[in-house]
Amino acid sequence: MLKNAGIFLILLAGTGIGYSKSRELTFREKNLRIFLQLVIFLKGEIRCGNMALPEAFQEIAGKLPGMYRDLLEKVSAELKKSQGFSLGEIFYRYSMEKIRGLPFSGEERELICSLGGRLGYLDREMQLRQLDLYEEDVLRCLDNLRREMPEKKKIYQSLGIMGGILLAVLLW
Repeated sequence: MLKNAGIFLILLAGTGIGYSKSRELTFREKNLRIFLQLVIFLKGEIRCGNMALPEAFQEIAGKLPGMYRDLLEKVSAELKKSQGFSLGEIFYRYSMEKIRGLPFSGEERELICSLGGRLGYLDREMQLRQLDLYEEDVLRCLDNLRREMPEKKKIYQSLGIMGGILLAVLLW
């Protein structure tokens, strides 16, 4: 009886691991969409609001949820202090801190952290052009992820179930 319960729990755990990895992909896609929204808001604030970057970050922070709000508020506060660090350094440091435990790929991490390096030292038109190029990069990452998601989700779920079955058979 106890052995059967253990085998059932192993099957359940394997299935749970597979579905957990599948949800990570959905989480990545959602966070990349929010980051794309951040870039679009930033373009709008620079183009139409004609704001300086610290004020633009502060304004956008109120429109975004969770970690992106915290990130932009910290970057804005640090830029207002202006202690000799460039926007690229400040944004990189705080973005790495915020996305440290999140399931982004290496390319996605670098893309997110590089936003500050593309801004801050250029005139308004160059910043808008840089943001256009940056938006294309984010869209490309998002499209790649969306294209891979259905296959990878099925693979993760199937491997989780099959791993649970394999362990159950080995323990039987």
